Amino acid sequence: MIEKLKEVNGRFEAPDGISYEDRRSYLQTDILGFCGCGVPDEIMLYVKAFLEKVKAHDFAPYEDLPYMFLCYWADDKGFVEHGTTVRCPWLTELGEELLKDINTVIEIEGVLE
Repeated sequence: MIEKLKEVNGRFEAPDGISYEDRRSYLQTDILGFCGCGVPDEIMLYVKAFLEKVKAHDFAPYEDLPYMFLCYWADDKGFVEHGTTVRCPWLTELGEELLKDINTVIEIEGVLE
């Protein structure tokens, strides 16, 4: 996703023409759907941890409501797919790309871990 951004005068322009201060802002607001206030870096890292958990097939029980919420959310966004139960998903190509992009943003822009 971030590979589609064009750097123009120190800002990053998305294919739809919207300009972002940095790659991280694009991921957080356009892809993840955050408004930008609060603690978006920490929540992006939370999403990263969830995606890594799914990739490792380290599934949580139904009683883990934050995990279950992320499963439903990620399924709706197309980052994961699932078979008979939403709590045991796998990453889609889009989910793999999101995880790669988050890791790239952390490496390039120095998001705190």
